[in-house]
Amino acid sequence: MSSIEPNIPNTPAENPPAPESNGNGTKWITAALCCLIVIPILAEWLPSEVAMWKQAAARNHWDSADRVSAMQLNDEALSWDDSNPTILRERAEWLAELGKYNLAISIYENLLQGMAESEQTISWRMQLCNHYNSLAIQEQREATQTWHQWELIDRWYQQFDRERSLPTVARANLYNNRAYLLAVGNTHFPEALESINFSLDLFGGEIYCLYNDPLFLVQFAYQAFREKNYAEAQKHLNSTVDQLERRYALLLATTPSNTWKAFEKKELAHRTGKLALVFGNVLLFRAHCLEMLQIQEPSNQTLEGITVSDLERAQILGASVESFSPDIFSSELLLSADVQSLIPMALDTRGYTYYQLGYHHLALQDLEVAVEASEYQLKQIEKVIEQEKHRIADPAIVSSQQQSRYKNLAVILYHRSLAYDATHQVAKAKRDRDRIESLGYAPSPLLH
Repeated sequence: MSSIEPNIPNTPAENPPAPESNGNGTKWITAALCCLIVIPILAEWLPSEVAMWKQAAARNHWDSADRVSAMQLNDEALSWDDSNPTILRERAEWLAELGKYNLAISIYENLLQGMAESEQTISWRMQLCNHYNSLAIQEQREATQTWHQWELIDRWYQQFDRERSLPTVARANLYNNRAYLLAVGNTHFPEALESINFSLDLFGGEIYCLYNDPLFLVQFAYQAFREKNYAEAQKHLNSTVDQLERRYALLLATTPSNTWKAFEKKELAHRTGKLALVFGNVLLFRAHCLEMLQIQEPSNQTLEGITVSDLERAQILGASVESFSPDIFSSELLLSADVQSLIPMALDTRGYTYYQLGYHHLALQDLEVAVEASEYQLKQIEKVIEQEKHRIADPAIVSSQQQSRYKNLAVILYHRSLAYDATHQVAKAKRDRDRIESLGYAPSPLLH
């Protein structure tokens, strides 16, 4: 007889919903937690990202000279992130380019309000000074706000000895910026002149800046001298002497007329004396090198006559044989590319300050060197760009840097044209203005 097995319920098989139900619950909890975490992050991150996308598009339109579309996209960018300092500053600069200086000033003032001072805010204050100056020029008045901003900037740099801790070139640039913004703002000229003279002193003095072309070679001579390569040092010093000879003769031939003011005549005499002393020391350096050559490589050449001549001339120029040491030329500052770029800008600042003070002849002496150096540097850069154009990864960056050089030169030319006009050299002034237009700029007080 067969038996029927009882039907024993299989509990696990009949009740699968229990673990499945637990799994679904866990998923829902995880999803909810993700929402709680991700949504706030997206809410915070997405607007700023969208804003930057909008601003990038705005920048492309601005670069393409589509100002209307650029400003519309800039409005949209700010609607997503209305406190983004990068977007706000770019808007301020665009407004300034459109001549809306009040609006640009308001943006910077709002950005600075309540912020702790830092390198960033100091940079903003300097740019704010540019817009204060433009508005003052437009309204034909003094930019007193520029001086107020520099009081704040000076105070920050004086704290914790920040200024003295700056590298020499950065410190010189700071004083150059201070002087330039005050001069363009038509305010506090004595302080501007003091600042720019201090800037030039950091490079060794005005003579090393005005005559940096020949004195540049002395740095090579000193390097060769330190390596006991006296023939190489002598070669560089021969070139230096040839150039200084011509420059000193031209300075001596500068005869102040009745149009020169008393201060200008005094400064010219002072400058002539300083160049004579530097020239004398260069002659002593050459004499010393020739003497070392005789010791190092005795020969039948008669070098004594040249040496004695250099010594005699040096003494006539005011140099001291007893206290001379080649180490006075030990600074290699003039060999720095940053210094070579800054010197014409510093001379432009002082030249323009002199012009503003009514010292037009002194202004021209500075501005002519500044233009010559800037034109030379621009040609060198264009030559390098032409030679390396096949290697340039981003032509837009190179173009931007080149445009910046064009503007710097245009500004210096404009300042020189003013000095030419003031000294009744009308044809030269017109030639400078024509050159400015060829660089793509309009000769105007707002070109600064």
